[in-house]
Amino acid sequence: MAETGKNRILEFTSNGSLIRAWGSGGIGDGQFNSPIGITLDYARGYVYVTDTGNNRVQKFTSNGTFITKWGSPGSGPGQFQTPIGIDEDESKQNVYVTDIGNNRVERFTSNGLFVSQGGSLGSSQGQFANPGRIAVDNSGNLFVADFGNNRIQKFDGNGKFIMQWGSLGSGNGQFYNPTGMTVVLSRGNVYVADTGNSRIQEFTNDGKFVNKWPIDTATGATDNIDLDVNSNGTIYVTDRADDSVHVISTVRRS
Repeated sequence: MAETGKNRILEFTSNGSLIRAWGSGGIGDGQFNSPIGITLDYARGYVYVTDTGNNRVQKFTSNGTFITKWGSPGSGPGQFQTPIGIDEDESKQNVYVTDIGNNRVERFTSNGLFVSQGGSLGSSQGQFANPGRIAVDNSGNLFVADFGNNRIQKFDGNGKFIMQWGSLGSGNGQFYNPTGMTVVLSRGNVYVADTGNSRIQEFTNDGKFVNKWPIDTATGATDNIDLDVNSNGTIYVTDRADDSVHVISTVRRS
């Protein structure tokens, strides 16, 4: 996980024991300025991090050795204005990054070569209002948490719009500032951290509501930024409101 305030990456066991940490504040290789998004290439052992304050992406080995970086401040191809979400299509080795300030998604090779981009500010299909997390399924489809429009948008790997779901509200399938998101690759189901409603929602790959789980905190408020789900269906949610990771046990569906 990315510990934004301390400018480092932390690796834990599933029971919460720390394995390793790396990173410090700065602009050098392996240093960070408010890192937020993180994704893993499990097959090759790479870690990709959105170094948000430095407007770049950094790539590491699984033990934290720096490999490469790309990006700079701006609105041109391959540049960023606050990159947040990141995920990889491992089969094609395409890396997708949500660029909040430019309201777009950019696609790169695994070594950081710019490939394409899509999106602009707005509420129409394929437009965004502060796109947050992004997730890729086994078919190479992209899911983007469109934070300001309170919806999830689905695209193919080339950025062609497929569908959308969600609206402002607290009912099943509605959102109040969705942030974190992940796709369980074995099933294709989409999990969304519905931050304003202090809950996690689960959907099928085509947006049908499946289940929901509340997030309880001692502070009475949540700031759910990121989440992931393991092969047993256990949900891990980072919560900046109380500086914790919530663990939610669920019944795995076949």
